[in-house]
Amino acid sequence: MAEYERACGNQFETVIKESEIIYNPTEVGRFGNKSNIDFDYSSDENQELDIIFFNSLVNKELRLRKLPYTGNLEEHVQRLKTHLLVEQKMGRMKEAIMRTEEGKEAALMLIKQAIPCIMHFENRGGEKIGTVLLSIGANKYQQNSRTENLKRCVERIEELVRKRILGTNTRPKQWRFPLNDQKK
Repeated sequence: MAEYERACGNQFETVIKESEIIYNPTEVGRFGNKSNIDFDYSSDENQELDIIFFNSLVNKELRLRKLPYTGNLEEHVQRLKTHLLVEQKMGRMKEAIMRTEEGKEAALMLIKQAIPCIMHFENRGGEKIGTVLLSIGANKYQQNSRTENLKRCVERIEELVRKRILGTNTRPKQWRFPLNDQKK
């Protein structure tokens, strides 16, 4: 950080707070966004005011960082882009340092929050597998018996689930076969 501030002449936080240019290499429309460092100022589709705006923005950002702004626009953009990349890496390092300063408590809290999500996913996945298996079984029953009436099959499956899977013969559980409104 000290080396950056010596080279730049400004504090990192001040530069980040006052900077208006966008450095996001993953932005989809970055070549058409005149606030992005990757703006394609040489495109025939640009209006003259867009190019003037971009040029003044780049010069303003160079002055903010106390970088030389001699040369043409292409050299300015390259100089600023290199500096923005360094700033992005420094920002990530600063965030990582802050997370370690928060300590193990913060990391443990994130893990504790993830456990219910994993359990919820497992429960929903298990429900889906059971539903699909029941659906396949019901379809095969209908094909084998060549009937639309699933009542007997549904009753047998409900009894098995209530008395053998979820409960016992003396303490059956409540469970219904997942049929839609048309009883299919």
